[in-house]
Amino acid sequence: MKSNLKISLLVLLLVIVLSGCSLVYKVLLGVDTKPNWSTDKHITSQAKKYKIPEEFNLIQDTVGYYEELKVIYQSKFDEVEIIDGDSTDYFKLHRIYNDDFQPVQFRLFDNEGTEIFKMVNCYVDPPIPMNWNVGGCFDNFPAKTNIESLNTHFFGLEVLLENASFLNSTKLTMEELPNSDYYGVIIWNDFFKRPSKKLIKTVQKYVQKRIEKVTLIYIYNHNSYLWYSIDSDTRMKVKEASNNK
Repeated sequence: MKSNLKISLLVLLLVIVLSGCSLVYKVLLGVDTKPNWSTDKHITSQAKKYKIPEEFNLIQDTVGYYEELKVIYQSKFDEVEIIDGDSTDYFKLHRIYNDDFQPVQFRLFDNEGTEIFKMVNCYVDPPIPMNWNVGGCFDNFPAKTNIESLNTHFFGLEVLLENASFLNSTKLTMEELPNSDYYGVIIWNDFFKRPSKKLIKTVQKYVQKRIEKVTLIYIYNHNSYLWYSIDSDTRMKVKEASNNK
């Protein structure tokens, strides 16, 4: 059953999750060909591997985050008017929607939690050596990009924190954050191994050079992205496999 579960997860992952990238691109990105549900023990081990501080090691909620994104974007799509068959605004919004649903991301916020920059995995090119400094975005501080869809921001840091928690299920609130000039959020996982690893190293090195104080928060979205991407039957199999471990 575990073998069938992995195959089901893989197929759905490639078809739904990575629909914005070509097949060759997916392979070069280092996508895990046997994605599996991550246990607390595994998550803790990976966090230590990447030198992620316990006080900023969060796990994305299995359901909450993507449900909230759907609500945000439904209201945005409802506002779009297609006049005389011109769907330009619709496709622009869809591009932003696609960006915000990508599995590996870096987001930068000011000291009030307002987003000022984001970069997501599908813009990282070429996949080897996988340079996250897309268009020289990290040559500046704060980081910036000329990619139009990435310069549109529909939510702030609070949305990410509200839909994530520590392994013990407690929350990190805006009020509990340390005083900082900026807050950076790295969204990472294990099935996009190479992009996650490269992004973490790139951002850690980037903020170490700054005289400004930047607090990095890490949100592990492996399980939530799998859950979001699979159907109800596969979700039942995931639950059964997790209960049998």
